[in-house]
Amino acid sequence: MSVTIKQIAELANVSRGTVDKVLNNRPGVKAETRDKILLIAKELNYHPNFLGKALVQSRNPIKIGIILTPEYNPFIHDILTGIRNAESEFFPFGIDITVKMPLSLEPTEQISILHEFELEGVNGIALFPIDDIMIKNKINQLIRNNIAILTCNSKIEGTNEFCFIGQNHYKGGRTAAGLLIKLLPAGGDVGIIISSFSLSCHQDRSRGFKDKIADAKFPIRILDIQENQDRKEDAFKITLEYCNHHPSLSGIYVTGGGIGGVGHALELLDLNSKVKVICHDLTPDSRVLLENGCIDFVIGQNPEQQGYQLVKTLFEYLVKKNITSDNVEIPISIITQDSL
Repeated sequence: MSVTIKQIAELANVSRGTVDKVLNNRPGVKAETRDKILLIAKELNYHPNFLGKALVQSRNPIKIGIILTPEYNPFIHDILTGIRNAESEFFPFGIDITVKMPLSLEPTEQISILHEFELEGVNGIALFPIDDIMIKNKINQLIRNNIAILTCNSKIEGTNEFCFIGQNHYKGGRTAAGLLIKLLPAGGDVGIIISSFSLSCHQDRSRGFKDKIADAKFPIRILDIQENQDRKEDAFKITLEYCNHHPSLSGIYVTGGGIGGVGHALELLDLNSKVKVICHDLTPDSRVLLENGCIDFVIGQNPEQQGYQLVKTLFEYLVKKNITSDNVEIPISIITQDSL
């Protein structure tokens, strides 16, 4: 049997209004009384009746804006699946979600979308932030205007968001390097294809990869790092250049999207078995390449769960008033041909 605010008020010997203030984290209650009410609520396993509030909130819904990266990256479609699953679950509680995907990874486009959300009167925003001073300033301005900001996947310094959801990408890069060391026991020349120099997650992966090789004092030489903006055609071109200019190429590390282009280039040059490849995120392309042996390992980060978590965390912050500064770290998974 669930406990009510009225019952908590009677047990705490206070008014229902006082209990309501405490449970909704509003001021005006003495610390001693607040602690007493919270203890009673905890001991009785109190949960608010959000269905009762749904009718009210449906007339004035909580507006949430989500900014992802360009939709040509298959990883984003898995994130979107998680968002839509959460949207279905939390819709009865008065949640209105708008998802926007830019055409590029340019800061000006992301700022434009943030400005659009601001004009639309959103209560909270989740975004993959581009590491740019203009983005940082805009995020902090929105926070000062009482818009809840949650950053995801790519963490940036200098912002005051209430939560970050994502993987430790530096660890991901070190993990990729450790696997490549095992694949190339005699060492060799390696090329890196980075999604974007403007997203900290890819900077962190690249840095972790390089640091692991340096720490291991292993004879792997990094030839070059080129950006593909998650585009398959750019990854195809970069891979051909690596192979044509460096006949000794032994491995390729891809920090983000576009892995299909790498596979097509290696197949064209009949180098599938010679060049070892490690990438991030299990997408339709990486799955096929893993199955046919072109890719050796995929570093996973459960994008569907991340998408769900974005909405759930904003819901708890904006509706349930669950004020937390805890970050949500997504575990690293290593996917092989056999583990599929």
